[in-house]
Amino acid sequence: MELTPQAFSNAIELKSAEDGGDEDANAIVTKALGDLSQTVNDRLAAAERKSAERLDKLEARLNRPGAPFLSAANETDAEIEKKALDAYLRTGSTVEVKTLTIAGGNANSVVTPPTVSTTILEKIAEQSPVRSLATAMSVGGPLLQIPRLVNRVTPGMVTETGARPESEPSFEQIDIKTFEMAVTVPVSRILLEDANVDLNSYIAAHIGREFGRKEAAQFVVGNGTTEAEGVLTSMEVGTFNASAAVIKADELIDLFYSVNSAYAARGAWLMNRGTMAAVRKLKDTDGSYLWQPSIAAGQPATLLGRPVYEAVDMPSIAAGAVPIAFGDFATGYLIADRVGFELMRDDFTGADNGIVKIRARRRVGGKVVMGEALTKLKLKTA
Repeated sequence: MELTPQAFSNAIELKSAEDGGDEDANAIVTKALGDLSQTVNDRLAAAERKSAERLDKLEARLNRPGAPFLSAANETDAEIEKKALDAYLRTGSTVEVKTLTIAGGNANSVVTPPTVSTTILEKIAEQSPVRSLATAMSVGGPLLQIPRLVNRVTPGMVTETGARPESEPSFEQIDIKTFEMAVTVPVSRILLEDANVDLNSYIAAHIGREFGRKEAAQFVVGNGTTEAEGVLTSMEVGTFNASAAVIKADELIDLFYSVNSAYAARGAWLMNRGTMAAVRKLKDTDGSYLWQPSIAAGQPATLLGRPVYEAVDMPSIAAGAVPIAFGDFATGYLIADRVGFELMRDDFTGADNGIVKIRARRRVGGKVVMGEALTKLKLKTA
């Protein structure tokens, strides 16, 4: 129990009130004085430790590269991360080990702060419509293994006391591999040192766009061997064969109804801009356009009641081409994200020419996991 001034006063009163107990009272007073002194010392030591910790934190903030003297103490974590990354890109400095996570023990490789990584992934998603429609999952290894239902349970009709039939589902395993994509951006050392632009935003936008284009192409026409499997290259996605080398309104309606109702109700159309222009002109037998413009800003137009998304990697209208895909991409296609975004600054390879190489990489995979949820329109070969 902590000794308070009141407790010390009570001990003094006890000493003066007791007869024949002088030695005991003296002992109590002596102990009280010792405990009170210890309490004061402990409190002073604790206060000194707290003050020292606060000073250390303030000094660390003020010593961060590029941190203004007056505002450093009030910076948010996001601002600190951006400044640390900016310093890393400009100079290669990794002194801010609390802010920049070193990847794989390599002092020249860092995992970008969450704010920057999020910005890059958002830009990738802008270029990749399949990502916005499909299901994405973060994985902790090179391979994602998921079960897929093969045979459903079969219930049976029974009488009140009749035997109940046994039935159990069966599953198969689907493997989704992740593949690496990378790029090297050479920049002169002088430009890095003297640039007045926001390097974080520039690199995020540039690399995000290029990674997004690469990813978008893979999810549509990827070979599945050295890159993600594309919707159009998967053998599991059904094909609706058109009767001509052009798109007809009736066949679009047939394509829509070739997909199970549950999938069609959540379905989306995928086609390139040229195909969108052709489809927009189609009418039904009553003379009404199948295409319906969006009724709200930022929302896609609809075709037979389902949204239409532009994918530049979808083939154009031509004999034998597959210009349209339709279905429930959230059920039918799965994206596996292994490494979101990683940066490495190479100061040595181009040093003789004053060049710093900023290397970026990420690992991602994708595969059709439920082919019955998707379908594609193939035009007749001339």
